[in-house]
Amino acid sequence: MRRVKVGVIGSGGIFQGAHLPAYPNIAEAQLAAICDISEEALKAAKRKVEETYQARIQEAEKEGDGETAERLKDDIKELKEYLSFSEMLSREELDLVDICTPTKFHSSIAIEALRSDVNVMCEKPMARTYIECLEVVEAVEDSKKFYQHNENWLYNPIWYNAKKIIESGAIGELQLIFLAAAHGGPEWASWFWDLDVAGGGALLDNGVHAITCSWFLCGFDKKPVVVKAAEPYGISIRMKTRFIQGMFRPFEVEDDAHVLIRFEDGDGRWITAHVEGSWAHRDSMETAMIGTNGEIRPENRDEQTYLVVSDAKGGKREFNLGVVKWTRGFAGEIRNMCNCILNNVRPICDERIGAETTAIVQAAYLSQKRGKKPVTLDEFKKYALEIRDREGDRAPDVLLKDLLQGVVKNDFY
Repeated sequence: MRRVKVGVIGSGGIFQGAHLPAYPNIAEAQLAAICDISEEALKAAKRKVEETYQARIQEAEKEGDGETAERLKDDIKELKEYLSFSEMLSREELDLVDICTPTKFHSSIAIEALRSDVNVMCEKPMARTYIECLEVVEAVEDSKKFYQHNENWLYNPIWYNAKKIIESGAIGELQLIFLAAAHGGPEWASWFWDLDVAGGGALLDNGVHAITCSWFLCGFDKKPVVVKAAEPYGISIRMKTRFIQGMFRPFEVEDDAHVLIRFEDGDGRWITAHVEGSWAHRDSMETAMIGTNGEIRPENRDEQTYLVVSDAKGGKREFNLGVVKWTRGFAGEIRNMCNCILNNVRPICDERIGAETTAIVQAAYLSQKRGKKPVTLDEFKKYALEIRDREGDRAPDVLLKDLLQGVVKNDFY
């Protein structure tokens, strides 16, 4: 069996907490190398890899699965560590780079890998700005390699099964989606709250889950056309200070965002999505996918997740999905990308989806700046490209600071 040789760049939280646990269970993937600019972080990651793989080896041996145990033992022996990404690319014959760094470095690393003739999958968001996304799109086109925008929600049983139900026609024609990505905030790491490094706050980091997933539920054949910062909250800073890495400090990025998105197809039909990206917990409507004659709602009971499908006559059906952990979709996205490479098939969630998702986020910032007025994607793109043409290499930073001027502090109280 041919396997995909993977090199990981960025050995911190998202790698150790979500990607790493998946790798031992993906026969198609060989974790061949890990890279981090911090020697301390790299050593810690190597220990975590060894612990994770040894646990899976012991489990395989108990199950009598000697083939898996031997494969993982060989992988551990062959695993290399690098402090330089360029050195990793030059020394290792990689098929795929898995980018798990802070957002600021996503685009430059992706471009370097693509120009080195290596496929790329990159953690969301694709980049800080739409302008940086376009540079990656160009590199993908030039290299003829594959790029996957890693959105783990697409492989989560909740959303994958909801999409199957929608496509079955069980709720009629899909009309409206309420979808929130909300929690208390990533206060364990300061870079999330730094505009230069993160490119934005809760909407760009957390809200992209709900944006891409709502588009997936509508169908990627639909096109996002209009974005609006939603009344009354819009995109805002809810708290004055946060306890970030052990100290109360102010911050400049949004910790709450409510956005409306209109998706259309070529026949003039449309679906509206209300998404929330929040580090101040959810305060939007309960998650629901509403059609012309029914709706789907996820419910949690006794640690089990159900999809409840209601029809216009009051009938209900329930689908028990069991225990659905937040990490559940990561194995699916990694396995999907490996099999796309092995079978020469373009990923469903590619560079176009990643770039348009970032465009939606930044169009929402522009809507907020303009007093929560609707902004078409074409309007936003013209706005961004004018800044690119005028500012050159400074354009991404200029665009960031320009758009975030509209983020308000508690103006709804």
